[in-house]
Amino acid sequence: MDKLRISLITPTYNERENLPLLAEEIFEIITAEPDIDLELIVVDDNSPDGTGQMAEGLKAQYPLQVVHRAGKLGLGSAVMEGFALSDRPYLGVIDADLSHDPAILPELIRSLRECDLVMGSRFGETSKVEKWAWHRKLTSQVGVGAAKILTGAEDPLSGYFFVRREVLEGFELTSSGYKILLEILIKCRYAKHRSVPFIFRNRQFSSSKLNLQEYLLFAKQILYFSWYKLFRCSTRR
Repeated sequence: MDKLRISLITPTYNERENLPLLAEEIFEIITAEPDIDLELIVVDDNSPDGTGQMAEGLKAQYPLQVVHRAGKLGLGSAVMEGFALSDRPYLGVIDADLSHDPAILPELIRSLRECDLVMGSRFGETSKVEKWAWHRKLTSQVGVGAAKILTGAEDPLSGYFFVRREVLEGFELTSSGYKILLEILIKCRYAKHRSVPFIFRNRQFSSSKLNLQEYLLFAKQILYFSWYKLFRCSTRR
């Protein structure tokens, strides 16, 4: 059986303490999977805490590439820059703050043999979310509910996903915020997708990047994607 050659993108901003722990977890799991060939691509937005320099130091231990960007340019564009750097047929995204449990990586990646798009889900039957405050749970449920109506996916906002490269070809992705998975689900063409439950872990060291500006951006994205889907459906009639 051919190896699954994967580039896993992790955008970073002030993740100096988390990044080495993430890399250790990922490659401890992947080295036990002989049918998976994975490289990690770190896209750093000029983190003032030295995350980019830390990433450079990890290259001696792991198959890892580092992209140094000039400033805080956004998660969506960081993901796309990582995709552009890769020459592999399968692409993935994982958060650097340790909230996305690497334990399900083998299942996510192997699902690409039969699926075009595979997502980690925080809302499956066996999923679990650690230590969320009530207001975070509420805003997440409202956001996921709206995105689920648009896409039919169980958790279109998890940000933890893998995709075949050909799914993205011919489409311009423009999300500057953290919801690039939602844009892929709405704009791109794929025959089959799957959701895999996982434990959404409490971040270890860094602080959340979510703020009022990100929530407003998401609301704007929902309105735009609703219009986009309606327009696309009307032009197909």
